[in-house]
Amino acid sequence: MSVGADLGGLGPGAISIVAELADDRICSVRVRSSRPAHLTRLFHGRPAAEVAPLAGRLFSLCGLSHAFAASRAIAAARGEIRKPTPQNLVALDCERLSETLRALTTLAEDAVPPTALRAVLTLTRELATGDARDRGATAAKLRAETAKLGLPNDVSGDTPFGKLSRELARSPAIAASAPDTLRAEDDALVHEGIRAQGESFSATPSIASRAPETGAFARHWRETDLSRGAICARFSARMIDLDRLVTRLSNGAEDAFRSEAPAAREAYCAVETSRGELYHWVRLTPDDRIENYAIVAPTEWNFHPAGPFVAALLGARIPRAAAAQTITRLAGLFDPCVAFRVELREATYA
Repeated sequence: MSVGADLGGLGPGAISIVAELADDRICSVRVRSSRPAHLTRLFHGRPAAEVAPLAGRLFSLCGLSHAFAASRAIAAARGEIRKPTPQNLVALDCERLSETLRALTTLAEDAVPPTALRAVLTLTRELATGDARDRGATAAKLRAETAKLGLPNDVSGDTPFGKLSRELARSPAIAASAPDTLRAEDDALVHEGIRAQGESFSATPSIASRAPETGAFARHWRETDLSRGAICARFSARMIDLDRLVTRLSNGAEDAFRSEAPAAREAYCAVETSRGELYHWVRLTPDDRIENYAIVAPTEWNFHPAGPFVAALLGARIPRAAAAQTITRLAGLFDPCVAFRVELREATYA
């Protein structure tokens, strides 16, 4: 049995999830990604100034974050110190909010009414582009519109998020536990992995035998109720993330990136996106062209073959009739940036 779930990421590649069940228990999970890790070869040999706009066009989701990460990494490799403008940071937060909302719309039928979604996205576009004449008034409208949806974290009211919360709570319980979180302290190991392994690290990143998690749950798991199970806890983390973003857009955006140049003409930038940490790494030639480039996206951490999504599912007891929907919802809450497909199989033993 196959269940497709298109999250809006119709770019290159997809994720295949094959789960085997025995006696209503998931005994095996295999995740395979066909996302090409070699897209950054398109950057090789180009003038550095061309890369940030190209990165923004090349990636259909989180394009602004990709462009920002590219520009900051290249600036650091040149030895430039440039503080982002407040508008840059506002735009990044608007992209995070919009991407999170779009992903939530796929978790259940009519999870977010199209008119409500359009109203919020219109306001985030105005804030992101600086078109809002009165930013404070536009941010207040955004707060009002997201309150209609059910922020902050309405679990019992008659709002779209309240209804979605109750719908997800009816899913079979999957145990939730504290994640192994990808942290800023891991940057040196990530940089070492990129330098040593290149595209293979970008495709299946791991550090010190760990395949850590990044994203909303990694950021906010301590504020959730793990006893309600993985699906409820992860949905709660998404609600917390959305509410924090709306608050930041009302009170002033904050830095959500790090950049460093560990060697001459070489640097990386890590940007916090809706799905988690996005890394861009670059090495420049003396004449300011791209000698080498790598990107490590959040999806590759979270859907690593031995990573947090697989760990969350292994051993879970799920009735066969509800397994496809439950796995699809859990995958949606991990929020990959490409389409994914779930296939169920009965375990066979020789």
